[in-house]
Amino acid sequence: MSFINNLLFSDRAPKVVKKSLDFNSQKAAMTAANIANAETPRYKAKSVEFESILQSVTSTDFLQIKATHSKHISPQQPDFNSMEPELTIDFSQGRIDGNNVDLDKEVTTLSETKIAYDAAITVMTKRGGIIRAAVTETR
Repeated sequence: MSFINNLLFSDRAPKVVKKSLDFNSQKAAMTAANIANAETPRYKAKSVEFESILQSVTSTDFLQIKATHSKHISPQQPDFNSMEPELTIDFSQGRIDGNNVDLDKEVTTLSETKIAYDAAITVMTKRGGIIRAAVTETR
């Protein structure tokens, strides 16, 4: 629950969620390319990994670090613009023609990616609703 609270109420939340949306759309595109090339000889399945990057940025400890004295060194803020997902290529043999795309795995990955994308949209929608409610309630 604290993970969701940090995402909803942190001022970094929009940046983290935007990166999550960007990464998930890249992952969906890569998975779609794998599915499209399922019958291409010698095609090697590719994947985009970014979960560990977002985990490090959204960890509870990281979001709550604050400098409490003027002489303290401020915690490093993540540079969201420089974050890039890691492209990996599966070089396993696979079929006799050299193609190693596993359609079951790719369809599962596509489904998981859609769920993660939808969850990020929900977080932003909820955050916007909370902010909207706070503004309209104070009138």
